[in-house]
Amino acid sequence: MIPANANRAGADAAAAARPKVAVISHSHPSLSKGGAEISAYALFRGLRQIGVDAIYVGACASATRHRLAFADEHEFAVFHDAERYDHFYHLAPRSVSDQLVEILAREGVGLANFHHFYHLGLGALRAVRAMPGMRTFLTIHEFLAICQNHGQMITRQVRILCEGASNEACATCFPEHLRAQFAMRRETMLDSFGDFDGFVSPSRFLADRFTDWGLDPARMRVIENGLLAPAEPMRGPKRDRSWTFGFFGQINPFKGVDVLLDVADLIGADKALAATMRLRIHGNLIGQGPEFTERFETSLKAHPFLSYAGAYDNRSVHRLMSECDYVVIPSKWWENSPVVIQEAFGAGAPVICTGIGGMAEKVPDGVAGLHFRLGDAADLLRALRLAADPRNAAVLRAGLPAVISAAEMARRYCDSFGFAPARLAPPLEAAE
Repeated sequence: MIPANANRAGADAAAAARPKVAVISHSHPSLSKGGAEISAYALFRGLRQIGVDAIYVGACASATRHRLAFADEHEFAVFHDAERYDHFYHLAPRSVSDQLVEILAREGVGLANFHHFYHLGLGALRAVRAMPGMRTFLTIHEFLAICQNHGQMITRQVRILCEGASNEACATCFPEHLRAQFAMRRETMLDSFGDFDGFVSPSRFLADRFTDWGLDPARMRVIENGLLAPAEPMRGPKRDRSWTFGFFGQINPFKGVDVLLDVADLIGADKALAATMRLRIHGNLIGQGPEFTERFETSLKAHPFLSYAGAYDNRSVHRLMSECDYVVIPSKWWENSPVVIQEAFGAGAPVICTGIGGMAEKVPDGVAGLHFRLGDAADLLRALRLAADPRNAAVLRAGLPAVISAAEMARRYCDSFGFAPARLAPPLEAAE
């Protein structure tokens, strides 16, 4: 017979073996809603849901601390001066790493999972790694460690995809820097996190790029991003002949919204097509010049089927995507595992995307969505025409994969960390 207190004794032993976890990111979702911040915060919440003692630490510029909003006492911030940061070698003042180390030591953290080094500086990673008994893991969300051009792996002058970084190629993009400086930049990166206990990537594409660059493939794991509150699709039967294609995300030069404007011109030239298609753009305009802004406003006025819905709160994304037949991702950079893909699948919307990188990996062509050629508005129109066929729509919706929750993502992370969460197994029955 199993003693009645065996469950408690086993749980206490398991809890003692689990270190307190800190999920550390370059921002907080109340300040910035990029994919990395959302994924990191979802992991933090997922860990707590499955019984792991976890905290969240986000970097915050001192000038924006008045916007910072914590949900509870398990969230913390490290404050930095945005003007005192080296964007080439990614170095921050020592005060930033001192703040982070103080928080982790005070809270008794034994495992630190970084989701970025930006704003924190590489010195913070080295300082945390040097803490006695601390285990360190890095989750990679983009290419900033490899690529100086905002981590996009796009050439700076002509904006074409970069197939691989090298000192020579990088110096061509940034002639103000010597090749030797790019070699030192890579060495500095690898010295800061190359011997971490493990690495996590949300896509195989991204993982392979980083192992080719120098990270140990034996310590690399691929874990899909989970959603904090995945919901059942709210999609009812289609009642009209129009098709709505939605864009969700930051409207910056890398996201390909100009391709949507190009395809709007093509649709506008066909009155029959313009009567059945709707293009709806959601997001913030970021980093766009006056030329794009003027064109954007002109297109909205010229095409009644094209609309700008403005910025959106992530709490509304499920409802907004459920109002679309498809979600379109026309990105001009590789992407890795955009959270918007998981959000679209969770809302029951197939994805039409550029057929490269993590997008191609996450959206099987002809199964859960459709691919089109990079920057090619005519090929995007071909995909939109295929999508606007009820038979094809039924096939693509039937092929949507299941979306994992934040809790399931956290369980997979725990496996990568090498310990079991608290609530995986049912309790043992007590002896009578």
